[in-house]
Formats: sequence, structure tokens, C-alpha cells
Amino acid sequence: MAMGTPLLLPLLVALQLFAAPSTAAASPHISAVISQSGLDFAKDLLVSHAAATLTPLSVPDMERTVNIPLVGSVLMVASGIVLHGLAVTDSTIAVRDTGVVVAASFASANLTMEWSYSCSAWFVTISDSGNASVQVEGMEVGVSMGMKNQNGSLKLSVMECGCYMEDLDITLNGGASWFYQVFIDSFSNHIRSAVENAITNKIMEGALKLDTFLENLPKKVDLDKVAAMNVTFVNDPIFKSSSVEFDIDGLFIPSNENTVPRSTLVGDTKFSSPFESSSKMLWISLDEDVFNSVSTLYFKAGLLQQMVDKIPDQFLLNTASWRFLVPRLYEKYPNDDILLNISAISPPSVRITVGRIDAAVDLDITVNVLDRGEIVPVACLSVLLLLELQLYQRITLLEKWNWIISHLP
Repeated sequence: MAMGTPLLLPLLVALQLFAAPSTAAASPHISAVISQSGLDFAKDLLVSHAAATLTPLSVPDMERTVNIPLVGSVLMVASGIVLHGLAVTDSTIAVRDTGVVVAASFASANLTMEWSYSCSAWFVTISDSGNASVQVEGMEVGVSMGMKNQNGSLKLSVMECGCYMEDLDITLNGGASWFYQVFIDSFSNHIRSAVENAITNKIMEGALKLDTFLENLPKKVDLDKVAAMNVTFVNDPIFKSSSVEFDIDGLFIPSNENTVPRSTLVGDTKFSSPFESSSKMLWISLDEDVFNSVSTLYFKAGLLQQMVDKIPDQFLLNTASWRFLVPRLYEKYPNDDILLNISAISPPSVRITVGRIDAAVDLDITVNVLDRGEIVPVACLSVLLLLELQLYQRITLLEKWNWIISHLP
């Protein structure tokens, strides 16, 4: 079960999102929950990848010296031991209080190796060599992994790891048949132990690579030159009976500002439970502060304003089209083009309540006339724009997204 390339990447990469520098206690603003279906999907990726990358696996050479009646001391060597193809029959993943346990059963595996022996008797040295094949029956591999939050990143640790081989069938080719049983009796348990240790070490190497990958995940993701989203984790992952939850700071900060993980605060932000459905692999909940933080950044950067000089009905942006409604405007500026300067006077606000999402934008619309190349303001309107997203629309969007996720290959 070597994890040369990290396995939970397809899901873990989707969970990363950023934290504003502050010494105040932090609370999560994004919550991502991987359900049992998502864990099974990740487990299948892990096991299939492990089976492919675990082999060929070389096992250290070994030698033993035994005393054989009427023959004397015999030095036996097993070398070039290589584990080949693995056939997976079953795999499981279970969530515990402190982490996850992944186990896999392999229907069979095979090894190839070279053997040799030499002995001295009555001033004569006898030696021989050949090759051998080893059939492994009933091999099981398991690993228990935990994750903690360390300075805004995930720290992976292996709590338990092991490999068990039920039976070995060694077939020797070449040499004298009298030697075969002696070799099998001497090396069977040693080969078993060496292969089990080699597989365990390979798993530990893969876990270390995965841990390094998690530590090097970005702590912020730039949206553009103005805003970046904080992808630092808040609190330790929450392991439940059939899901794993990751809490992320999730607010937006200036893109040129470094993230500093804040002290964690448990229980400040409440996320609603996801809809019950075993087919959904990933649930993501966003707090309204995520939207409000990015709107504040764009407002402070002066980006929430727009000069409008072209519209589909272009004739409306000329004083001639308003001569009957606003005759004085036409009299003073006949056939002059109109420019609209639309700007937010405060950051747009988003409010999420049960059953709906509301957004409010306060706008000033300044009407300007382009008179002989000079922009002249002639009127100003204050507009409050209110947007509402009803619950049934939210369900439709979520169901479409969840259908896509649940039908991933």
C-alpha cells in the first residue's frame, strides 16, 4: 500500500480555501464534510494506486547457516527477492475518533528470487544454486492515520501500520532435491517477515510524502491582484462515525498580505447539517462573512464603480431621447451624449437566513453630459438594490452540483 503519490488529493485539494492576520480568536467560515461515499471513493483511489506502485518491490537479501547431519555446516543464501503483481479482492475504510483506518485484502501475490548454498565436508566444498518462485496466499495490509491542525496546515501521522501474510508456497528450481525442504524450513518465516517489513516501510514512506504534500499546500489562493482567499485550517479535523469534517478560515484578505494562522475558537460559527443522502461525497458550507469579506475588499480598492457609455439601446444615452421627459436638460445640452457613473457607496452586504439569501447594494448613479469634450454632472440618483435567492433555488443548485459530484468516475 505504498502512497508514492498522495491519495486523498482529489478531495483534500478541494477543501483548501485562507485567514486574515489577527491575534483574535478565529472561527471557521467554510466547512467541508467528506461523507462515507467520499471516503470510499478516496479509498478506492488509494488502494488501486498502492497496488500499482507497490510492485515491483525489492526485499533485502538474506542468508542462514544450518547444521545438517552427515553433511555439516551449510551456508544458504536467498537473493534478488522481488515482490510482483498484487490482486486486490476487498478494501475498507472506517472512521475512528482520532483518524481513519484503511485495510485491503489481496487475493494473491508472487515473489521471485535466486537461491544458493555451499558447504565443506571432508576437505571438499559443495555448492549449488538456482531460482525459486513464491506464491503468497491471503495477504492483508492495514494503516491507521490521524490528522491534526498545525499552524493552519494539516499534519498527518501514522498511528498503526502492518502487513500480514497467511501462507507461503515456495517452489525451488534447479539443484538437488534433498536441499529443497531444508531451504524451505530455514527461510519460509524469514521471507514472510522480510516482505511484511518491506511493505510496511513502503507505506510509511508514502505517508511521509503525503504529510509533506499537506504541509506544503498553499495557505492562501489569489483570486486576482486585489483579493485572496485564506486556505488555512481552523481546528483539528472532526472525525465522526461516517464522515470527516474540515474547518477552514475562508475569509478574503488583500492578495499582497501574508496569512497568519489565528488561535482557534470552537463553536462560534454554526453550520447547518447537510441534507441526508449517502450518494453525496462532499458537502461545503459557506458563512455569509465569506461573501462580505470579498465585497469589502473590492469596495476599499475602488473597484465597485463603473462608467457606462454603451448600452444595447444606445439612443437612451443621448439628451435627445429625454427631451420630452426632461425638456430643460435637452434645452441646455441638445443632442449631447450621456455618461452614467455607477458606484457603490458602501460594501455590498450578504445575509443568509433560513430559507433564503439576501443581498443589498447601495448605489449612487451620477448622470453626466459630455458637453464639447467636458464631462458635466447634471443629476445624481441614490438606489438601493435588493436581491433575494429563495430556498427552492438553492436546493436546485445544490442538487445539480451534488449530481455532478456523485457521478464522478
